[in-house]
Amino acid sequence: MFLELHNLAKEYLEGKHRRTVFSHLDLGVASGERIVLLGRSGSGKSTLLNLISGIDLPSAGEIRVGEAQLTTMNESQRTRFRRRHIGFVYQSFNLIPTLTVEENVRLPLELNGRRSETELRRAADLLERVELGDRLDSFPDTLSGGEQQRVALARALAHQPALLLADEPTGNLDAETGARMLQLIDELTREERVTLLMVSHGTEALPLADRVLRLEQGRLLEGLREPRP
Repeated sequence: MFLELHNLAKEYLEGKHRRTVFSHLDLGVASGERIVLLGRSGSGKSTLLNLISGIDLPSAGEIRVGEAQLTTMNESQRTRFRRRHIGFVYQSFNLIPTLTVEENVRLPLELNGRRSETELRRAADLLERVELGDRLDSFPDTLSGGEQQRVALARALAHQPALLLADEPTGNLDAETGARMLQLIDELTREERVTLLMVSHGTEALPLADRVLRLEQGRLLEGLREPRP
C-alpha cells in the first residue's frame, strides 16, 4: 500500500475536557488510487488531511506514505517531506497575492531547489493545461474564484507530488465552475499518475472515485449507505 493509517487517533484538549475526533482508524490506499472522503462539517475530514500531510501529529497510531513513517519524523523532516512529495488544494485557494500566477505555480519547484529552465517551464505548461496560459503575469486578485482554484491546482502538481490532498476544492465555487474544476482534477491526476484523496461534504466528486469513504462519529466507513445498527 502507498498510504497506510494504523490505529490512528486524534484528541484535543478543550478547556478541561478532552475531545476525541476519531480513534482506531485504519486505512490502506494503493498507489494511483482515487479516494473521495465524505462527512459532515466537523466530522474530522480536514483534521485527517492535516495528519496525512504531516501538518499535525496524531495522538496515537502510525501514518506511512510510501516508505516514509511520518509519525517518527520531527517537524522539520515532515515539512521537507510534504514539500517534496505532497500537493495540497484548499477550499480557500491560498495563493500568495504579491506573486504573479506563474510565480505562484513556480514556488513549489523553487522551494525544492528545482530552478532549471526546463523545470520552471513546467509551471507555464501546467497553466496552459488548466486553460490559463494567457494569465501568467496576472496577479491572483485579478482572477475569478474558479481561475484562482485552477492556479492552485497547477501549483499543487508543479513539483510532481506522489499524493494530492484536496480539501473541499469546489466549496467556494458555483456548480458549473465546480464541475469544471473536478473535471480538471480528474484529467490531471490521471495524466500525472497521482494518488488522490479528496474530502467533501457533498456527492459531486463521487464520479472521480475508485473508492468512497465516510467519516462518521469517529469511524471510517466504506461506501455510501448508512451502516446497519
